[in-house]
Amino acid sequence: MPEGPHAGDMPNLHVPDSGKLTVEVLNEMVTLDAEPALLDEDGSAIVVHAAADDYQTDPAGNAGDRIACGVVTE
Repeated sequence: MPEGPHAGDMPNLHVPDSGKLTVEVLNEMVTLDAEPALLDEDGSAIVVHAAADDYQTDPAGNAGDRIACGVVTE
């Protein structure tokens, strides 16, 4: 991306044929109470896309349809 990754960029996950995946990701670009905060006035969500991020196309990396999401709350 021309300006580098944004705070919500996470690594691509590769799910095995079994469909089961356990992963733990530490994203040091976000926090709960300072800039860029997840719990700011307009809220945040985790979004899972159907395809891999190409790490070039803004804003979603040409990662395909949104297939799952979850709201981040306190």
